[in-house]
Amino acid sequence: MGMAQFSFSEVAAIIAIATVIIGIVVGVLKFFINDIFDFKNSNKRKEESRNSFNNILLGLSSPDNVSKLSSAIMLRRFLNTKISREFPYLQTEAINVITSMLRILPTGIYQKSLADGLAYAVDLSSLDLQRTNLQDVYLGRKDGAFIIMDNTDLFLSDLSYALFENIRGRAIFYRSVFFCTQIKNCDFSNAIFREADLTNVTFKNVILKGADFTDAINIPEDIQNHLVQENGRLIFPLSEPVTAKHSALEKMIFFSMPSIMSKEEELLTKDYQSYLESLGYRVHYYIRDDYPCYGQLNRVREKILNSSAMVVFGFKQTNIQEAIYRPNTKDEEKWNNKWIATPWNDIEVGMGLMKGMPILLVKDSQIDQGIFDSNLSECFIATINVDEDSRKLAHNKELNMWLSKISV
Repeated sequence: MGMAQFSFSEVAAIIAIATVIIGIVVGVLKFFINDIFDFKNSNKRKEESRNSFNNILLGLSSPDNVSKLSSAIMLRRFLNTKISREFPYLQTEAINVITSMLRILPTGIYQKSLADGLAYAVDLSSLDLQRTNLQDVYLGRKDGAFIIMDNTDLFLSDLSYALFENIRGRAIFYRSVFFCTQIKNCDFSNAIFREADLTNVTFKNVILKGADFTDAINIPEDIQNHLVQENGRLIFPLSEPVTAKHSALEKMIFFSMPSIMSKEEELLTKDYQSYLESLGYRVHYYIRDDYPCYGQLNRVREKILNSSAMVVFGFKQTNIQEAIYRPNTKDEEKWNNKWIATPWNDIEVGMGLMKGMPILLVKDSQIDQGIFDSNLSECFIATINVDEDSRKLAHNKELNMWLSKISV
């Protein structure tokens, strides 16, 4: 039998068909090979991401402040869209770590760095932020897009001096603290502000249609005047964006200090007075001769109500040679050669805090009771030691931080 004879066109057709078949086979093999490598690469990326996450957790618990801060910043990479899409469980764990730590951390740069990272998650819907420390935090976006906070629970959270910007959703602010908080360009339609503390809060271009303000305190007048009763609740009925804030105070600062001071202490208070007056502030320098024969507390209250901030001088006023503090309790202490400040400091600070003003403590290192307790942690309280050079107040970071908090 002779060999089959093919024409040129038949040979070309056979070659073309063979090329297609080979291409299909190569494509299928490439698909399976890539799939195998993608699977391996995915596992490798997963392992690397988990190891990176664990290392960041170790950094968060480091005794070194630089390591803690850098780890707080690095944790944000697990909140961005790309990684959260590929490894959503790591995003969930990162958020859980942040919220857990915000329930125990004192106010400061570490707490703020962690809290600021929440904005990178973009969607915080149904997140449990109950009882978290969100003081001095920025939660928002600068690109015009919104962070979603639908049914986010902030029960008893502290938002003092925080800035909320470009947020949308029915957030639950039940009994939250909005002490000098700024809320800008947000849509909080139907949000819950029940029993919230709105002392010195500022709303700018905020939609509050249907928001519940039942039993909230210190509501700005421009909101209070529009609230209506609906089924036993106080509801804001308007759909237009709202701009509202409390009345601005004049640039007055109240000095809380002993009525009798040493010459050095008096000179220190005068240095602070001179510096603040050089910045355009007026100072209530309340000396002993100003005390009336009656109504002393009312006179102090009146001056504090007309002030926008307070400087509290914690000078040595009483020396206790020997005493027992909190006797017959588990916290009993023996005091020897203990110094305490004038009790008027605590009274006046209490009035100032009810008014919602930033406090500057200028204290002797041996004064640590009451308002001068070093364990206090508030973003609106700054502390300076009396030994710091009062001629360099312009460069004092604590003083400048306190000045930045004054609403005028």
